[in-house]
Amino acid sequence: MIEFGTDGWRGIISEDYTFNNVRLVSEGIANYINGRGEAGKGIAVGYDARFLSAEYAADCAAVLAGQGIKVWLADSILTTPALSWQVRDRAAAGGVMITASHNPAAYNGLKFKAAYGGSASPEIMAEIANCVRPLEDSGRTFPKVTLPSVVEYFAPQTAYLEHVKAMLDPKTLTGFKGKIIFDVMHGAAMGCPGELAKAFGLDMIELHSEFNPSFGGVNPEPIEKNLAALRQTMKEHKAYIGLATDGDGDRIGAMDAGGRFINPHQIMALLIKYFVEKRGWNGDIALTITVSELVKRVAQKYGLNLYETPVGFKYITTLMLNEDILLGGEESGGIGMKNYIPERDGVMLGYFLIEMVAAYGKTLGQLIDEMMGELGRFYYEREDIHLEMEKRNASWRRLPGTRLRSLTG
Repeated sequence: MIEFGTDGWRGIISEDYTFNNVRLVSEGIANYINGRGEAGKGIAVGYDARFLSAEYAADCAAVLAGQGIKVWLADSILTTPALSWQVRDRAAAGGVMITASHNPAAYNGLKFKAAYGGSASPEIMAEIANCVRPLEDSGRTFPKVTLPSVVEYFAPQTAYLEHVKAMLDPKTLTGFKGKIIFDVMHGAAMGCPGELAKAFGLDMIELHSEFNPSFGGVNPEPIEKNLAALRQTMKEHKAYIGLATDGDGDRIGAMDAGGRFINPHQIMALLIKYFVEKRGWNGDIALTITVSELVKRVAQKYGLNLYETPVGFKYITTLMLNEDILLGGEESGGIGMKNYIPERDGVMLGYFLIEMVAAYGKTLGQLIDEMMGELGRFYYEREDIHLEMEKRNASWRRLPGTRLRSLTG
């Protein structure tokens, strides 16, 4: 029942994502940390805005502390990148984030963040899975746990926003004139864009910033079909740019002044252009295999080396730790960059897009049209197909003997 995917473990609440299973996975993580002799370094634990996330996080913290591990627990909702920064700032052994990211409201999940402040590598996740599997196979059950007094609380937002502000150009941002709509989709980024807007004197409306574990009936994923309210609000206020983050605040979505959706491939291409031309940064580009040819052509234009990885930001993270990566990203809108932790951050990237339109004096749509006029026009459509677990596993078993044809263009 407990299966680690491209970014941690997720499941349907009360079906396979239960308090007992959260405690079981937490004990597996504790065994992994103790096996490395790192109990004293500690674990930071955080949670998003989903149903029962705070309670799951408290149980996780209690199990970890009960195994002799030093634990810091967030005293409020926080984004995944904010949790990753806590790991880095505290030189902790790792971090646990209770979140199902962009999944529907019926789901919850758990991500493990490594000591470097980013997605745990495939090797680390394999070790944790090997610690969890014997507990699951044994039928291990847990009584109700109580949070011990040795667990310390931390307030996450201030330190996180200081890290974000340190990445941005205040002179360019304070010169931006225009209305901004930032849709946090009832997710963990609630309050963060608005606080940054005050710091830079920006005219911003933070949309869906109320606590709502059902996410208003919309999946908290910043793709076009989920952003009708953002488009309508932009129209009503004649906004210059629209931005959106997902359930745990690590993905970015965007809209042009006219309500045109700017897809993640286009966002990556524009960010490369901005970082090279305006920020003077350089480095290699890391992409999962599902990313558009447009991004590859932009990399070629600037003479940047290109890496392609399997799907999963943990593979991008590994490259960011070992190579000079300017930008690494997935088609899902999870994008990381140099001079930061090896982590995705939707709030920070949203502010980089604001900075970009201010620096060029053009809308996102104008910038992408200019780019495709030079490099060629590329089109992207995503269709999600939901399979039962057995059908999915049967498909995986057939793949090794299947000849696949690649389509490019």
